[in-house]
Amino acid sequence: MELISVAGHPEPVPASAAAERMLRDRLETARESRGQQAADGLEVLVGERIGVLLGGGMPSIDVATMRAIVDHVELPSEDEDEPTGIKGAFQGFKDKLAQRGGPAR
Repeated sequence: MELISVAGHPEPVPASAAAERMLRDRLETARESRGQQAADGLEVLVGERIGVLLGGGMPSIDVATMRAIVDHVELPSEDEDEPTGIKGAFQGFKDKLAQRGGPAR
């Protein structure tokens, strides 16, 4: 088990070496394709999700859990405007539900 630091989560996180490598690779891919700001945003979202899982009783993050997190946390597209009105309200509900581990459709 490794102890990793992730933005969005204040304490070191126990994770498998493969999970740590997967996160590092995903962040590097985001950095190369979308820039440092996008990678930083992704890291915060991942850290918040890890915090929810650890708070729910998960003792550590394994590779399968990390894959589920990094594959399903989405950054807003660079060319999309932020949703407004009713669409923005529904997007906010979907985001909160996804952070809590609910189904994101």
